[in-house]
Amino acid sequence: MGGARPRAGRGPTAAPRRTGRSDDGAASVAVADLQRMTEASRGLIGLLDASVIARRAASAFGPIVGTDATGVSLREGPRLMVTRGSWHVRTPGVRSGLQIHYGDGVAGRVLRDRRPVCVPDYGADPEISPHLVDQMVNQEGIRSILGAPIMHRGRVIGVLYALNRSAGEIGDRAHRLAEDFAASLGPALGGAMHAQRSSHLSAMEERQRISRDLHDTLSPLLFGIGSAAQRVSSTLGVSAPDILQQIRAIEAQAAQASSSLRDILRALAPCTADEGLPAVIGMDVRGFATVTGTAADFAVIGDPYNLSGEQEAVLIAVVREGLHNVGKHAQASSVLVTLHYGEESAEIVVQDDGRGLPDGFEVVQVPRDGQHYGLASLSQRLARVGGEIALQRNDDGGMTLCGSVPTCAA
Repeated sequence: MGGARPRAGRGPTAAPRRTGRSDDGAASVAVADLQRMTEASRGLIGLLDASVIARRAASAFGPIVGTDATGVSLREGPRLMVTRGSWHVRTPGVRSGLQIHYGDGVAGRVLRDRRPVCVPDYGADPEISPHLVDQMVNQEGIRSILGAPIMHRGRVIGVLYALNRSAGEIGDRAHRLAEDFAASLGPALGGAMHAQRSSHLSAMEERQRISRDLHDTLSPLLFGIGSAAQRVSSTLGVSAPDILQQIRAIEAQAAQASSSLRDILRALAPCTADEGLPAVIGMDVRGFATVTGTAADFAVIGDPYNLSGEQEAVLIAVVREGLHNVGKHAQASSVLVTLHYGEESAEIVVQDDGRGLPDGFEVVQVPRDGQHYGLASLSQRLARVGGEIALQRNDDGGMTLCGSVPTCAA
C-alpha cells in the first residue's frame, strides 16, 4: 500500500558526517531498530491465524518505521493479494479486504517482480488501475508507498507496506527496515498459512468421505425402497385401496428423500480448487498409510487453481500408480507426496526411501515384455494433455516419480 524521510521514512538521506560521534549515533539507532524488530517478531511466533499475524505485524511495524501508516497484504490466490492488516489506516475498504491483482498497484508488482517496489506518487503512476488510485489516494489520502515482499520457501506469500500521505521517495532507513522486518515475518506467516491450509484440507477430506459414503450406501438404499414400493403398488392394483395408499406414500417419501440426498451431495461437493484435487489426493495418501502401515505424508505447495477434469484425473492416476508401486516393490519405510501449483505447470511428486529403481529401467509409452503397463499408460495419458512423466533414482536411495501438466496460462 508508502513513505518519505527523515521522520524515519521521509526525505533524502543526509550525507554521512565523518565524526566518531555521528557514527556512534547511527550505530545506536541501528541497534535500537534491530532490538525493536526482534521483539516485534517474537510476539508473532506461535500464532496460527495468518490474518492475526498480518494485523499485529502492521501495528508493530508502524512505530518502528515512522511512516504515516503501514499495512500487510496476504497472497490469497496465484495472482491475488488482499490486505489483511493495517496501522493508522482509516478507510475500511483499504484497512482490510482490498484486492490487488498481479501486476497492479505495489503488491501486484511485488508479486510479479519478487522484489521491493516503491511508488513516490501513487496517483500519478499510469500503470496503477483507477480503482486502486481512488481507494488509496482519493479515499485514504495515501500518496507514496513502499512494498517489501514477505517470502517463504522461495515464494512471495505477502507484502509489507510503509505508507505516507505526501508524495516523495521513501527513505533508505525505511527501505532497510521494511526488507528486514518482511524477512522476519516469512517463517511465522508461512507456518500459519500452512497450518490453516492443513486444517482446511482435513475438513475437505472429511466432507468428501461423508459425501462418498452417503452416495454409496444411502442412495442405492433409497432407490431400492422406491422401486420396491412401485412394484408392490403395481401388483396390488385397486384390490386393497388402504394398503395401496400407504405404499404410494412410501414411494413418494423415498423420492423426496432421494431429492434431499442429491441436495446434500451438491452442498458437500468441492466449490473451489483447493477443495477438490488436494482433498482427493490427501485421502488417497492417508488410505495408503492405513492399509500398508508405511508412513505417508502429503504437502501442497503454492496456491491451488483450477485444472481441467482430464488434467486432475491424470494427476490422481500418477499418485495412485506411484503409491501402488511403492507398496508393491519399493520396501520403503516412508513416502512423501507433494502437489505443486507452479506458474507454468502443476505437478505431483511421489518420493520414497525404498530400494530404488532397477539398473537400466526407463519409462516407455509402449510396454515391453508385458510389464510396466501402469507407467506406460500414465506416460500416454500425460502426453495427451501436454504433460510429462519422469522417474529417477534418488541420490540417497529410493525413487521419485513426477508427473506434470501445463497450466492454462502456459
